[in-house]
Amino acid sequence: MSIDDLIQNLETHWDSDGFLDAVRRGNFVPSDANAFLGLVRGISIGEDESVPKRLISLLWYLPSFLDWQKERVAETSPAQAPAYERFVTEVHNALEEVLGIP
Repeated sequence: MSIDDLIQNLETHWDSDGFLDAVRRGNFVPSDANAFLGLVRGISIGEDESVPKRLISLLWYLPSFLDWQKERVAETSPAQAPAYERFVTEVHNALEEVLGIP
């Protein structure tokens, strides 16, 4: 997937009616989460590759955003709260693999 396609795909998830918008409303669907996690895990950035600012903005905000939604998901979809907690951890781990750690 090209960087432009990746950016467009991530923007779709952030847009209204996207996966992350649903999470913002407290609606967590594990199958949608798995598809989103697959997208994040599939990101490949070379060591010397330049990364567009837009891609960085779409990715760096994910951990904070997902952490902030834990309470909302627990209130709206209590049965899904444990699965959501695992999903948040998996996204954090995937971003560490994709972007590296200091």
